Amino acid sequence: MSSSLINVLARHCEDATASCPSVEPRDLATLAEVLAAVPYPRRVRGRRYRIGTLLALCLVAVLGGARSLAQIARYATNASEEVRAELGLRA
Repeated sequence: MSSSLINVLARHCEDATASCPSVEPRDLATLAEVLAAVPYPRRVRGRRYRIGTLLALCLVAVLGGARSLAQIARYATNASEEVRAELGLRA
């Protein structure tokens, strides 16, 4: 028996009888909306950025090749004004 995840997923798909409901793209939440909905248990005092903004920054940095918190921080520091604005970061 193979331990390939593809085989495991294929077996699960064979068992699935319900099809996915059709969804219009305009009905789907954007990534920014999903990230903004993540609960943030810390108090407001001391916060500079919303959790969704920080998660988006981390995501973009990792997709750009960052492999550590130091590299994510370096990406945030060196990001262009355009990227910072799109992520919702103040200058």
